[in-house]
Parts: sequence; structure tokens; C-alpha cells
Amino acid sequence: MTAASTRGLGLRLVIAFTLIATLCALAIGYYVSQARQQVGADYTALVTDVVRAQQDPAALRITLDSLEFSQDRIHLEQLHDLLGRIPRRIESIRMQLRRSELDPASYGGLLDELAQVESRLPALEAAVHAAQEGQGEPGDDEILALGMDVEEGLAWAYSELNELLHQASAEQRQLMERLTLALAVLLLLLLLAIGAVMRMLFHLHRQRETMRLQSRTDELTALGNRRWLRDAAEEAFERRRRHGTALSLMLLDLDHFKRINDAYGHPVGDAVLADFARVLQREVRRVDRVARMGGEEFAILMPDSHLADAEALAERIVRATRSMPLPGPAAEHRLTVSIGAVEAEEDNGFDHLYSRVDQRLYRAKTEGRDRIVSARDASTEASSSDAHAPDGDPGNTVCQ
Repeated sequence: MTAASTRGLGLRLVIAFTLIATLCALAIGYYVSQARQQVGADYTALVTDVVRAQQDPAALRITLDSLEFSQDRIHLEQLHDLLGRIPRRIESIRMQLRRSELDPASYGGLLDELAQVESRLPALEAAVHAAQEGQGEPGDDEILALGMDVEEGLAWAYSELNELLHQASAEQRQLMERLTLALAVLLLLLLLAIGAVMRMLFHLHRQRETMRLQSRTDELTALGNRRWLRDAAEEAFERRRRHGTALSLMLLDLDHFKRINDAYGHPVGDAVLADFARVLQREVRRVDRVARMGGEEFAILMPDSHLADAEALAERIVRATRSMPLPGPAAEHRLTVSIGAVEAEEDNGFDHLYSRVDQRLYRAKTEGRDRIVSARDASTEASSSDAHAPDGDPGNTVCQ
């Protein structure tokens, strides 16, 4: 029962730990995926606007080159449209930078450069307007000079801003990786702590079960003790009340056992008790409960057994005890046992049944030992008679 209980607890703890480990792994996986998405989303819009804005200085350069080598006024229209788009780009980027988590000191100089570019745009727009009104040539040096200043300022500012954003994104990604690693380490430590607690619980349970078993087990013979037999008897009486099954109890006491201890020493006596316990276990059924009550006294609880069954078992035990070889220097000694046996007829519990069987054992001891005394009830008892074996040894007497 203890081994099964310990294995059951161990299995439940393993399942629980596996579930916790799985949940932790899923949590880490979810966190990593969300963290990566967040890292990408933080600068996506701003990087997109900067990339689009970088097209403006390139387009401005192409338009200015076209005006320098071609006097077609359509290039003025393209330049006019481009000059109207550049301030909106700058303002959009300025607002997103201020809403971002970037340090203002890192992009303050770039905003100053863009502000200077904006300050040059009115003069360039005025020159373009004058050229459109016929007050100057499309390829006028003033337009080209102002345009080149605007183009250089935009190209430098956007290039630096793009590099700044990539560096910030890389730093954020590195930070998220470190946080992910820290989270994984913390979860691993948590799993180790949970595993240690579960292992401790398992060992505590096993120790408790071992102590409980030891408190109910005789250390010398590995049989159950009096407490264990009482618990088994309560279960047997409960089953008897439910199903009306028979129940018998047998009490056994080794005859003159003190002489063995006195003559050969307690180690030999302990070996005799252990051997006798094995004899009992060989003779009983699997459902029978064998216990050492103390000293050289043993008991056998027999569920689903009538008195006749108990008597038959007692006779086998008496014969087996007589023929049991004793260890070492006690080999020449012959061991006998006195047995009392009763069947439960009333639902008076274990104490009443034990009292009755103890009386039968007492009679067996006082009437010559090496015998069986049994009765279904005190009112049916008759006087005992002795029977002797052919070799003159005390025989097996059943008193009813």
C-alpha cells in the first residue's frame, strides 16, 4: 500500500511539474514572439517616413540637374510640387521623433538642420515662382544654388536620422534579447525551485509513509503489529457487517520460549521468532492477516473463514512448528506452539473477539501446551481432553 501510494504521488508530481514546465515554455515563446513584434513596431512608422523622406533630396537633385541642362518649364512645376511636400515631411518626422522614446539629445542637431532647411525654402520658392512668372530663367543660378543647399541639408539630416533609428532599433532588440534571457533564467530558476519543492514533498511523503509503516510493523519479523492488526480487524468487521461474511481470529504463543533465550541467547531467540513468522506466512492464505502481538505471541485474522477453517489452519501450524528446524546451537531443541481460535458470532468488535481468543489461548497453555483450544461461544465450551502422538509427545487437542 505504501509503495503504491508513493508511486502515485510521484507520478502526480511528475505530471504537475511537466505541466508547469510546458506552461513556462509557452510563456517564454509567447513573450519572445510579442517582444520581436514590438521591437519591430516601435520604429516601423518612423523608419518608413524617413525612407520616404530620403526620396525628396534625390528627387530634388534630379529636378535641379534637369533645370540646369534643360530650360523646360515643366521642371519648375515639379520643383514647385516638391517644395510643397518637403515641409510636410519634416513636420511629420519632427512629431514622431518627439513621441518616440529616443533621447532628444540624440536627434536635436538633426532637427536643427531640418529647421535650417525649412528656413531656406521660402527663398527657393520665391525664386521658382519668379521663374514661373517669367521674371527669370528656369535654370537661374539662384534657384540652383538654393536648391543644392536644401538638397544637401535634407540628404545629410535624413541619412543621419536613418542611421540613428537603425542604431536605436538594434539597441532595443539587444535589450529585449537580454530581457528575454533574464526571463528565461528566472523561469528556469522557478522551475528548479518548484522541482526542489516537489522533490522535498515526495521525500516527506515517503518518509511519512515509512514512519507510518514502521509504526505498524514489527521490526524483527516484518509482520504487522498490534496496531496494524486492530486496523485490519476494523476493516474486516465492517465487511462482515455489510456482507455477513464469517470472520475468525487465532492467537498463538510459542511454548517455553524463555528457555531458548536463556539457554542460547537473545540473538538465537530472535532468529527463532523470525523463522516462526515465515512458517506462519507460508501456511496462511493471501487474505489472512498475520501479526506479532509482542514477545512470542502472534495472531492471525482470517476473513471469510469459519471456525473449522481456523482449526484446520491451526493444525497445520502446530505440525509445521514441531518440524521447524531451529538455528545454530538450538538445533536439538524442539519448538511447540499453543493456539486459541474463535469465530466472531456477534458484532461486538475486535476487543471482545480478542478477549475470547485470549481465554482459549490461556486454556491451551494451562492444559499442557502444544495444543489448540477453540470454541464458537463460551456457552458451547466443554472440558478439554489430551491426545498424544504415537511417539509419546503431547498431541494436538481441539477443545470445543
